[in-house]
Amino acid sequence: MKRVFVAHYDSRNFSFDAFGQSAAEAKKALLDGLKEHAYQYASRIEDEHWWYDEDIWVEERTMGCCYRDNELIKKRELT
Repeated sequence: MKRVFVAHYDSRNFSFDAFGQSAAEAKKALLDGLKEHAYQYASRIEDEHWWYDEDIWVEERTMGCCYRDNELIKKRELT
C-alpha cells in the first residue's frame, strides 16, 4: 500500500496540514505554507518565522486506511 506523510501545525487561530511522499517533503511543504500564510494573512514579510519548530509533527499514513484518534483501525481477520 502507498504511504503518505502528513505534517501538522496548530497555532492559536489556525490548523495547518501538508502532505508529502517523505517526512522531509511534508515538513518542507508545511514550512513553505506557514511562510506564505504570514505573508498573505498578516501582511508580513515572507520569511518571518512566527511559528515554533518544536510544535510541528509529522505522521506516516497508509493510503486507503482509516485512522481513529491517530491510530490505524486494523481490519478483522476473516476465519
